[in-house]
Amino acid sequence: MNERILIVEDDDTLRLTLHEFLSQQGFDTHSVATAEIGLQLVQQQPFHLALIDLQLPGISGLDMIKMMTGSGDDTVKVVMTANPQVGTAIATLKAGAYDYLSKPFDLAELRALVARAMELRQLRHEVAWRRVHSEGRSDARMVGSSPAFLNLTATTERIAAAAQVPVLILGESGTGKEHVAQSIHRLSARASGPWVTVNCSALPEGLLESEMFGHEKGSFTDARQARKGLLELADGGTLFLDEIGDMSLALQPKLLRAIETQTFRRLGSQKETQVNVRFVAATHRNLPEMVAQGTFRQDLYYRLNVGTIEVPPLRERREDIIGLAEHFMHSFAPTIGCAAQDLSEEVRRCFVAYRWPGNIRELRNLIERALILCSGKMIGAAQLPREMLNLFAETSPMTQAIETPGDGRCHAACSADRELTDLSLASATTRHIERVLARCDGNKTRAAELLGISRLTLRSRLLAVGLPAEE
Repeated sequence: MNERILIVEDDDTLRLTLHEFLSQQGFDTHSVATAEIGLQLVQQQPFHLALIDLQLPGISGLDMIKMMTGSGDDTVKVVMTANPQVGTAIATLKAGAYDYLSKPFDLAELRALVARAMELRQLRHEVAWRRVHSEGRSDARMVGSSPAFLNLTATTERIAAAAQVPVLILGESGTGKEHVAQSIHRLSARASGPWVTVNCSALPEGLLESEMFGHEKGSFTDARQARKGLLELADGGTLFLDEIGDMSLALQPKLLRAIETQTFRRLGSQKETQVNVRFVAATHRNLPEMVAQGTFRQDLYYRLNVGTIEVPPLRERREDIIGLAEHFMHSFAPTIGCAAQDLSEEVRRCFVAYRWPGNIRELRNLIERALILCSGKMIGAAQLPREMLNLFAETSPMTQAIETPGDGRCHAACSADRELTDLSLASATTRHIERVLARCDGNKTRAAELLGISRLTLRSRLLAVGLPAEE
């Protein structure tokens, strides 16, 4: 998208000259003769730079700058004046002007100033984007080679190429929907534009509307000054609406209008603001079911559902589990200060067999926890949570030998090789405690830690089933 420049100059010859020169430089140029018309244009669409004559009929250039600055407008403002004086220059800078040009000026001087002003505006916007931008950590890239993953990436690339099409990303919590959304932005023609996110479930309805659309000064009790919304900050780029299924019914028609017309109104304003934004939404909810129940607008669902991407759960990408685990391990180990570089065979079998209800997020958090607990070069079963070990034990042969991290000797779980005739919960608990004790080579303090109970509780349970309770 070309940078937009507004020229406010009542001298017809100079105005037309500037308009023609800047248009030839590739800028989207608009020129008017009065501040009144210029202010109307600024309220309708954002500009990157405004060249404003100081002496204008009606509202002066200085007053126009003050009004733009007071409304929260972040256009870079440059004053043009035939009577440069120190007092005037100071007044314009205090009002919010970036610089001033003394008439007459040559076009080379103008070109250099425009370049500096555009660079300043870009830096300002980058700072604003960082405040709302979810940069993604070192694990933000998509990892995998399974058929489900390859189909996901192919679909993402095709949809990303259609830079104006709204996108709806569906999938369970923790599957990486935001990473898919970030890939859409990076692979699109909007990659150099802003990436802005808003979580629709994290903010109450009134605050969400203000955050998304912005507000004018005095539009509500705490609105002490005008403020741009996330939609304006996303101009030229992508707005990611996370958990769109949690957006209130009252706000949904306003979002639908913004998607369809690329225009909106700040809270407390009657002026339309024009933007150029791609909308990407994500949810773990069943939107068709919500439409049937009347909790989500059908027209908004149809509008978002133009480009749909379904992110598969991790249990449908079992070929990717070990690769993801290794990726997280290598990413986090240097930060945590852990030397671990590999996963034990038991951990690998456990990971592939586990159903991962929390999907990639659960795997990522588990690896981070395991690295904190790990003291060697390999993540072993001792670093896994007991819930996962319990489930794995139920699906694994009870006669499996377990390597202890101490002297490397292998021990069969104490009672694992006996015939399982007692299927009661108490018996299963006893067998599990025996296996954990065997893994810890009889160290009851370590066993209690792995079991997630206190040493006193472990002692009580051992006494209850007639097992030795002392070291």
